[in-house]
Amino acid sequence: MNLINTLVMIKELIVLGSGGSRMVTIKQERRTGGLAFIIDDGIFVLDPGPGSITYFNQLGLNPFLVKGILISHRHPDHYTDAEIYIEAATRGANVKRGLLIGAKSVLEHVNGLGHPAISIYHKCLPEIVKSMSPGDSVIYNRIKITALKSIHTDPYTIGLRLDDEKHSISYFPDTEFDEEIIKGAENTDLLILSVLRPGNQKFPYHLCIDDAIKMVKLISPKKVLITHFGTRMLRAPPEKEAERMAKITGINTIAATDGIRLPIAEAFKPLDLWTKN
Repeated sequence: MNLINTLVMIKELIVLGSGGSRMVTIKQERRTGGLAFIIDDGIFVLDPGPGSITYFNQLGLNPFLVKGILISHRHPDHYTDAEIYIEAATRGANVKRGLLIGAKSVLEHVNGLGHPAISIYHKCLPEIVKSMSPGDSVIYNRIKITALKSIHTDPYTIGLRLDDEKHSISYFPDTEFDEEIIKGAENTDLLILSVLRPGNQKFPYHLCIDDAIKMVKLISPKKVLITHFGTRMLRAPPEKEAERMAKITGINTIAATDGIRLPIAEAFKPLDLWTKN
């Protein structure tokens, strides 16, 4: 993809938290802070769950550099710290600045789910606010963000694809496996999957490792990161499951750990291993 006149690139991925599910979130067996993408002149935060802003600061990141807040759905382990990041992006609600993207259930009043997850007050603060459904896209800071389909208990859940001039990153939050959800994510450089359980231990509206393997084979990414682990996955552990995925798919796969920093440019070099340094 070539975005006209852009020099902005996604430089680094930081895992603010690799935990997911109710039990892991409640007990904080792993952090639940979501992901941060370092771009040339700012930071995008994706699915900031409980404790995200604390972990963000503990890692020495500057919250006032946040320019984008992206939320896949309205479950607490994906959005609870979003309003704090909105206030950071807008310099304490003093400057109309930044991007807020969310599924309809996050930003709108929808049938069966009641009020949006983000308050009316906070929705008025950013420069751009966009409620997204699969296939919708927006370009902000010269990065194209496209909503992907997901199948989850929140029926409005979306995955997200980020494209800069050189890289593409596709992210699927909690979702059931179905071949239809891969549309728009094919041949991405980096595929990020939320994988709740190991092996073939299926749970409704979530991925297990065997389902993740099917998705990787269909999407054909260059690299894979699995994250958002439930209790059973943590016992597996995730590193062994990632190793099994890599052996089956032939695609380098890493299991996320809290605070891991992954340089994006390095991720797309023809290396046998995507190093963690």
